Amino acid sequence: MPQISAILSLPYIQPGQAQKHVTHNEALKRLDALVQPVVADRDRTSPPATPDAGARHIVAAGAGGDWAGRAGEIAVWDGGAWIFETPLPGWRAHCTSEDEDLRFGAQGWQARSERGLRAAHLGLNAEADTTDRLTLSAPSTLLNHDGAGHRLKINRAGGSDTASMLFQTGFFGGAEMGLAGEADFSIKTSATGADWTTALRLSAADGLATGAAVQSDSLDATPGRLLTVGGFGLGATAAPPIADADTALTCGTFAMALPGPGTPAGVTGAGLLSVAAQSPDEATQRLYETATGRVWRRARSNRVWQGWRREIGQADLLGPVSLAGGLPGGAVFESGGTATGRYLRFADGTQIAQADAALFAWISDDRLEHVWSFPAPFDASPQVIATLPGAEADFTSLAPGDLGLLLQETGTGSAALRLPRAAGAAAFAGGAQVANVRLFAVGRWSA
Repeated sequence: MPQISAILSLPYIQPGQAQKHVTHNEALKRLDALVQPVVADRDRTSPPATPDAGARHIVAAGAGGDWAGRAGEIAVWDGGAWIFETPLPGWRAHCTSEDEDLRFGAQGWQARSERGLRAAHLGLNAEADTTDRLTLSAPSTLLNHDGAGHRLKINRAGGSDTASMLFQTGFFGGAEMGLAGEADFSIKTSATGADWTTALRLSAADGLATGAAVQSDSLDATPGRLLTVGGFGLGATAAPPIADADTALTCGTFAMALPGPGTPAGVTGAGLLSVAAQSPDEATQRLYETATGRVWRRARSNRVWQGWRREIGQADLLGPVSLAGGLPGGAVFESGGTATGRYLRFADGTQIAQADAALFAWISDDRLEHVWSFPAPFDASPQVIATLPGAEADFTSLAPGDLGLLLQETGTGSAALRLPRAAGAAAFAGGAQVANVRLFAVGRWSA
């Protein structure tokens, strides 16, 4: 017969044993310590100085003194010495300092909060089943941090499986986001729970976005879609091409080959068309000729395009002027000169010519004459004005009072100008003349 029990190592009373009460009392002391065991604590590294009889503690790691080398054991004060009970897997004890039930296992003594909880199904205010093994019915669910961040992990077995979040109404799917049988992350929507649309797909390789919520090409103007780089020429190194300016009714910048449908007359080369639209009925366009730097603009009202008008910039102020259909087609001002004077042309068709030192010479006893060849031709006979000089030295063989009002016979290229003898004045001498007469002519320039 063995001398101790197999589980608690309680000593047996042996046949013919003397002092049987010693063995019996030893077994009772162990039962008293281990039946419904309650320990004071499990974090002491040294025994208390004045323990009460029957005091029990779980020895902490690193304990010294009488507890040295007894980590994890139950220390029991029998009134005169510490006795130690070595726990076996599955032993349980209540710790009064923590108000926790402890269990001994491979990780030592652990409270319930320190042990992993495992269940085949778990329903919180709801019934769980073999598919929805964790089921919760509540107004809200809180997943809080434990001192720092918090991450919710959804793991799948392989790349062709699903790891996603499904949003339902009446247990019919309406939206889903996650890894739906592929490497790319996607957001899907459904109105029926059966037919699904991939609204947004983010590539696992480069993170770029595609899907029904993204432009299908650079000119896709479907309302509600996300604009991609290059859409309508925004953010792209090259604007998307468009053939007909009249059809460009969406905001953006487009490339055009000039001339083209809907563009101004006379434009050439490459062009950029910028569009700002309020609706298909109301819009504005600006066309840039990249070769010449010229800019044109027009507006659309009530679905009707107005005529193109050229914008005048700093570079257009001075240069060759031109008119087309009553509208300027060149610079604002044009100036030039010849040996016979200078001229200034305006984009509206006005021309001014000037000569600063005209010489009126004797041609008869009654008049002096000067023929002025205009520095630039006029479209029709201009009005000529003559201003006599103020210096007496400019008058030869006559006085200013000897002269009458200017007479003129003007054409488009020249004017025959005469200063007649005033009434009552003496006849002009053969060498009579007036020098440094200033001449002005105002009219329309010839296109």
